[in-house]
Amino acid sequence: MHISSPGSRWISSLGRARSLAIASPLIYAVMTTQLSAAAADQSAAPPPPVVIFQLEAVSGEPALRACQQAWNGYGAALTAALLPVGTVPDSVGCLILTTAGFGRLFGGRLPDWGVGVAVPSGRLIALDYERLPAIGRTAREVFLHEMTHALLFQGSRGVWLPTWLHEGIAMQLSGEWRFVDTVSVALSGRLPDLYHLRGPFPGSAAPADRAYRTSLLAVGYLQSQYGEDIVIRLVSAVTVTGDFAAAFTEVTGDDIALFEARFAGAMKLKYGWLVMIFRWPTLFVLMALVLAIGAIAKIVRTRRRMAEMEE
Repeated sequence: MHISSPGSRWISSLGRARSLAIASPLIYAVMTTQLSAAAADQSAAPPPPVVIFQLEAVSGEPALRACQQAWNGYGAALTAALLPVGTVPDSVGCLILTTAGFGRLFGGRLPDWGVGVAVPSGRLIALDYERLPAIGRTAREVFLHEMTHALLFQGSRGVWLPTWLHEGIAMQLSGEWRFVDTVSVALSGRLPDLYHLRGPFPGSAAPADRAYRTSLLAVGYLQSQYGEDIVIRLVSAVTVTGDFAAAFTEVTGDDIALFEARFAGAMKLKYGWLVMIFRWPTLFVLMALVLAIGAIAKIVRTRRRMAEMEE
């Protein structure tokens, strides 16, 4: 979750209280497509930053190896997808911590369900490897998620970016997408609202979970409207304009509020029927209809059997 506001100190964390559905075979499909496109032409891309790993306990070695493998495999492409040309990246420290160690460093500044963090400078990330299995995450996913934040922090040079943009692209490029993410927001009975996701995410687990999923949908919609490379174009523009809203207008020709309204309309058109069904009054009526139809069918079957018995 991003705890942020324009001009304030940011802290980005990852980790949801309830596990998502079991990953499908396509769990890394979006990530692979995005990073493959970025890797197609890296001749002018900045070099990936050096990641300095620090391990707190020997029990975290499997998590450490998973993070190293992820960076070796995707670091260059991730950098090319997020850092503007000409950016000189700083090295990034990655702390592989126990739950106790994570709490000592970040306790009180993150929700209690957070297992990963990227410090606003973009030069330090950390993850709590001990709690990953309990929430259904992997070290690879959390590491790539937080490295995405770190690269965005470095690429934007301290200029504020909306939390939904940070979290949506981090979920996408870390391979955290699951099919259930595309419909779960609608099934909750609430349509996404990006305006309320520009700043800090909710502190409680369930609303934050919806915020993450909404952000993922928003980034996908953003790319469908303006191209797969829209995020790096926005990051490049904010370093010139010094303001995200101005950069958004310059790159897309649209006002950010207009985009948010169009996104809400698109989600209503696509998922509005699900929202209507799963709202309590509508659901109650549908359940009553189903029960009534079942009762009528049972009466018809009973009368038919009785008639057959008389014959």
